[in-house]
Amino acid sequence: MSEQQPPKHPMEKFTIAGRLLIVATICFAGGFLYWNIIYINDNFPASQYPIAFIAIPVLIGSAIFFGVFYWILRLFGIRVQKDSDDDNKSA
Repeated sequence: MSEQQPPKHPMEKFTIAGRLLIVATICFAGGFLYWNIIYINDNFPASQYPIAFIAIPVLIGSAIFFGVFYWILRLFGIRVQKDSDDDNKSA
């Protein structure tokens, strides 16, 4: 009866390096959003733009940031996600 229970919360399937990468990605997204609103948006003509005009570049940039650093960590042999056999089993 070794049925594996799903993680109780989503961060449980990441290692410490993975959790730090997620925090760094969130910080990058916040900084990129700030930079996008303060510096780039000032150069556009005065008008109302949809929120997607600002949010989509931030989401794409954050996904690229996460993907690049995920790849770099895996290249150096640092695991970002826990394998299913690494989970603690209560027997």
